[in-house]
Amino acid sequence: MQMKGFFGNGCSFKENERGQKVDKDGFATASGTFITNIRTCVSVKIGNDAIQIRNTEDRTKVMVTFSRYEWQAFVKGIKNGEFDL
Repeated sequence: MQMKGFFGNGCSFKENERGQKVDKDGFATASGTFITNIRTCVSVKIGNDAIQIRNTEDRTKVMVTFSRYEWQAFVKGIKNGEFDL
């Protein structure tokens, strides 16, 4: 992977084979525009024991950590429409 650009927090990223932006810490980034039409970017790092999530724009890189079980329950909830507004 070669360097492609910089996130809003100033960190550089590379693109992986799936076209995802990945920073030097191994966080892959996804972005979306929701009801407010404000672009929101989150970075996710999936490890063996935990899933870490952080706001790409946050220069402090504060993250939230979930167990694999918690993450799987969250993804299942999304797929089942539990979080639809």
